[in-house]
Amino acid sequence: MLAMIFIFVSSLSEAAASIPTTCQVAIAGGGLGGLAACAALRQRGIDAQVFEAAPALLRGSTGTGIMISANGFSALESIDASLPDKMREIGARIVRQNIHVCRQDGKQLKELSLDSTVNFDRFGADQYNVAWARAHEVLAATVPEEYVHCDCKLESFTVSGETVDIEFAGGHSVRASLLVGADGAGSAVRRMVAGEAACLTKYNGQLLWNAILPTARVRAHADGEVEYYTCGADGQVILAFDAGEGQTSWYLTILEEHAPPATKALLAEAAAEGTVFGGFGRHGVKDELKQAFAAWPVAVELLEATPEAQIFERRLCDRKKLMRWQDKSKRVVLMGDAAHPMVPSQGQGTMVTWEDAAELAECLVARAGAGPKGPTSLDVPAAVDTFVARRAKRCAMVQKFSRQAYMGRPSPTFYPLKMVSLTRSFRKISKIFGYKS
Repeated sequence: MLAMIFIFVSSLSEAAASIPTTCQVAIAGGGLGGLAACAALRQRGIDAQVFEAAPALLRGSTGTGIMISANGFSALESIDASLPDKMREIGARIVRQNIHVCRQDGKQLKELSLDSTVNFDRFGADQYNVAWARAHEVLAATVPEEYVHCDCKLESFTVSGETVDIEFAGGHSVRASLLVGADGAGSAVRRMVAGEAACLTKYNGQLLWNAILPTARVRAHADGEVEYYTCGADGQVILAFDAGEGQTSWYLTILEEHAPPATKALLAEAAAEGTVFGGFGRHGVKDELKQAFAAWPVAVELLEATPEAQIFERRLCDRKKLMRWQDKSKRVVLMGDAAHPMVPSQGQGTMVTWEDAAELAECLVARAGAGPKGPTSLDVPAAVDTFVARRAKRCAMVQKFSRQAYMGRPSPTFYPLKMVSLTRSFRKISKIFGYKS
């Protein structure tokens, strides 16, 4: 027993010893944004290190598929030139998107088939869909493991002169020139930078269920295709698409007011207790959803093919726009979901996060003195100001559009207004997808 305790304590000591006490840039959060930022900075010779709160970096499937559009590929190219091809290798090139407009009884009113191969000519890149977990693995392999430190939950930071002293749970501390808050939608760094009022959750009144499963189990889409069904009720949608490597990603949405009775009861219970609604594998969720989507065989087939433990359930939400991502010292800055969490209606959350990572690296290098081993004497405040000035307005626009254009939103019925709405939407989407960092 004593020997086992000694080995355990020794392993903890070795892990603690591997955590640096200083670095140029400390990144809180090892998700898609934090790893991308670290890769971009290290590619440019800046000593960036990732500090992840979870005990392990790779957390397995999140049940989520992501869309990599042209702006995402542009950002990945800037982060590390090898990344676009690596993402294409694990993803599915989307060649067609099929939109089915249905009545509430399941009868299809019309179908629109869109050729996605025109994306290359229009935006400069094809669209690829990948599993979130696989994209995370690719980014993790891009950053050497000695620069990623798990079980490092950030508790506080103190700015003194040109440095930030960061305290982690367990007593470890790191001194850096810049702290980057890439710690997701529930960001602790955001709370410390912007205050409690900026961290209030804004629910959009919609529920979402999603999962990833082997395509061989279902017939929900053809290779390289996306199937999207509007179900006749505001906010009710079925989405299924090829996520690459023989995997299908699917999503179901319903407005909270139209949710199954059992789900409504759980929402009310969570609200009364002040807890967060959602998670993996709630008992009975499959039966509730099969009843709610009984008129659509594709939804029933997806549900029957998916183990209940693999279905993720949540309320869709974001936070109010934040135009100032930095603290007063300009040595702490937010990025990704910590700065601009958004409703996942347009598939742009990850894309603009990768844009953040690429832009932050470029801004820091542009304001750095050159040394024999890489950039030195970082002018962090100037770089941070430039970064936020370039990013905040664009991300607020994408965040707002993602909330307004929620999945299953009805189109205006008056034809001229509908055409104006569609034209404006296309222009907004073109600006989003065509962005160049």
